[in-house]
Amino acid sequence: MRIHKGYKFRLEPSSEQQSEMIRFAGHNRAVWNQSLRIIKSRLEQRLPIMWFHELNWSMVNLWEKSDEMLWLNEAPSQSLIQTLKHLDRAMRDCFDKNQPNKRMPRFKKERRA
Repeated sequence: MRIHKGYKFRLEPSSEQQSEMIRFAGHNRAVWNQSLRIIKSRLEQRLPIMWFHELNWSMVNLWEKSDEMLWLNEAPSQSLIQTLKHLDRAMRDCFDKNQPNKRMPRFKKERRA
């Protein structure tokens, strides 16, 4: 008996939708880079790492209310939160002794994100 576990869909967005997706990817990249910058600076100062919940709190309470990061309100909050979860997983894998290829997460570039 064959069980389907997933479906593949081909997206064909309009040019307007495509530009929105690219813009949202830029928002996610900015959240990743800003969070990683905070984590690395805390590691250099020998302070505890900020994990997902602390980063999420700082994003909601500090970043989105500051004038510099006000543009983050344009992106869907779910994608920004998922980006923080991915960074949290990458940091946990970085310090996991059972991981064969341990390395620090990298900053995302525009073409590599």
